[in-house]
Amino acid sequence: MLWSLTGEGNFNWRFVFPFEYLKAEEKIVFKKKNSVFDLTETEVKCPATLTLQVWDADIVSADDYLGSVILDLNRIPKPVKNPKNCVLGMLATDGSVPTLNLFKNRRCRGWWPMFAKGKDEMELVGKVEAELHLLTEEEASRSVVGTAREDPEGLAEPNRPDTSFLWFMNPLKTLKYVIWKNFKWKLLKLLIFLLLVAFIVLFFYSAPGATVNKIFGTK
Repeated sequence: MLWSLTGEGNFNWRFVFPFEYLKAEEKIVFKKKNSVFDLTETEVKCPATLTLQVWDADIVSADDYLGSVILDLNRIPKPVKNPKNCVLGMLATDGSVPTLNLFKNRRCRGWWPMFAKGKDEMELVGKVEAELHLLTEEEASRSVVGTAREDPEGLAEPNRPDTSFLWFMNPLKTLKYVIWKNFKWKLLKLLIFLLLVAFIVLFFYSAPGATVNKIFGTK
């Protein structure tokens, strides 16, 4: 996410992943060379999972990893329609949460929680809305779509939130969302403290000398 002051990102971006699936073993199959010197490719089988990650895009320093969610395409935690109901408990693997098989349902859309490893346990760091479509090779060849927001079947530009902009283009808005939203209570306490100190200083500065001596018990 770049230029987002609230952590909200709107992309509306399409990714297309061709792959071969071995139904009997519930594995994705692909071929690769173990090294650049190999002449033949080796068949590799891996779990049918989709990993979604969120990174904070920095212009100067390296991008910061924020969190991720790993979806087993054979047992995807059933997504929720409302982000308020999107919690870490949705990712439980003990059979207590409803799941769906993308290879049978072929399509799903909703919200999933993003997590990161904390000191003691997983922490909820965000939520992602995604739509997954599964097509056979024949179906995909008949219904070709473009990647990203390109044609055919191009996606519309995302509805960017009001907080997505270059900070130096509107520093007042930056102060509002970055400083005031995160530190408003500390700033209010500091302001009250400074006003109290200023009141006391002005009181003693403007009070007659006799009154000050009486308060402190001096002659």
